[in-house]
Amino acid sequence: MSTTTTSLSDSLPSSIPKLNATGLNWAIFSVRFQDAIEAKGFWGHFDSSTPRPLVVSVTAANGTMTTTGEAEEVQWLKDERSAKSLLTQKIPDSTLMRIHSKTTVKDRWDAIVVEYMEKGAYAQTELHSKFLDSKCPDKGNIREFLGGLHVKKEELAMVGVDITNKDYLSTIIASLPLSLSSFASAQLASARI
Repeated sequence: MSTTTTSLSDSLPSSIPKLNATGLNWAIFSVRFQDAIEAKGFWGHFDSSTPRPLVVSVTAANGTMTTTGEAEEVQWLKDERSAKSLLTQKIPDSTLMRIHSKTTVKDRWDAIVVEYMEKGAYAQTELHSKFLDSKCPDKGNIREFLGGLHVKKEELAMVGVDITNKDYLSTIIASLPLSLSSFASAQLASARI
């Protein structure tokens, strides 16, 4: 009977979300992923601060050959494979197929960063715009709507969309029915005076 053991470096914790193909969770994914990879000691493979060691062979005048760096290269290759495995655990299959031909973790990571920074920025802009355009339904429960709006603001912060207090207050005022919107605007104006 054989038992399979996995080492700490074989998998990522469940707190690291799988990268969404739309890039919606890019901001939180990249921060949590980098933190986890740094903790495992492999981030140098992603940013090339741990370059592949050189194997040097020197032949002496008497014909004897001395080679240095082989053990370091073997360890580096093992760590590179582990880093690739960790990366592929948390990316969409479609992304894996696009980056699979890249030979190093750094090249794979760089391609992912380029793709998802753009996707993430687009998704964040769209979410920000949708938040600003929020409207309380006619004859809807305003208290529930405002509670939901606050929850939505917190959810957006978790995916890297920052709603400023000014935008939040403007959204509240603009989302209310006209009669309440005018009342709330007047109250805010008088509070500022």
